[in-house]
Amino acid sequence: MNRIAIVEDDQGYRDTLFTYIKQYEQERDTAFEATPFEKADDFLAVYNGDYDIILMDIEMPGTNGMDAAEQIRKKDAQVVIMFITNMAHYAIKGYEVGALDFVLKPIQYLNFANKMDRAMQLVENRVSKPVMIQTGTGVKKIDSRDIFYVEIQNHVLRYHTKQGNFEVRGSLKNVEEELPKGLFAKCSNWCLVGLTHVAEIKDDTVIVEGEELQISRRSKKNFMTALIRSVGRS
Repeated sequence: MNRIAIVEDDQGYRDTLFTYIKQYEQERDTAFEATPFEKADDFLAVYNGDYDIILMDIEMPGTNGMDAAEQIRKKDAQVVIMFITNMAHYAIKGYEVGALDFVLKPIQYLNFANKMDRAMQLVENRVSKPVMIQTGTGVKKIDSRDIFYVEIQNHVLRYHTKQGNFEVRGSLKNVEEELPKGLFAKCSNWCLVGLTHVAEIKDDTVIVEGEELQISRRSKKNFMTALIRSVGRS
């Protein structure tokens, strides 16, 4: 599930954005986790790269949206930023901080949806995406490129990564939805493989970072198709 931050000091516009996001979810058959922030300072205090899209006003008390975007870019070069503003003259400066686009107030749904389509295309095509793993001692942030494979047994997920192995309760389906599209595929119902880490296919097994994983008969066709397609994207 993709995460959206709504950074807007006006309650009316926050409500409008929530309504439009719900409508967009229904029309595009997708799902978001949207979190509101009244001030950019509140958002900056907790931001650690775990959002996919940031919808942000420019004129706000405290740190304005443009300055906040500059700080965000120092931490995260990939997150999609869209400004929600009635200040069209900010456009040039907005592109300097890598903003995807502007949604002008008053917000019209059709305009919002068209720009969200562009934002989602960028999100889905990203090779790298931060993944937050809840461990026994806290939260571990892992770059999706560093995940070798994820397996599940008795509702316990085990992430095999460059940083080590991590276990957490969860659903493999939810993990698959969270990771970048086209760069991970199931070799069985209980194992999701990072396709860029595949070294070899040998009979009904796949070699991933020295580990030999079984490819189920049911999953083999889709897995091989995904592997071939991933070559041009990695």
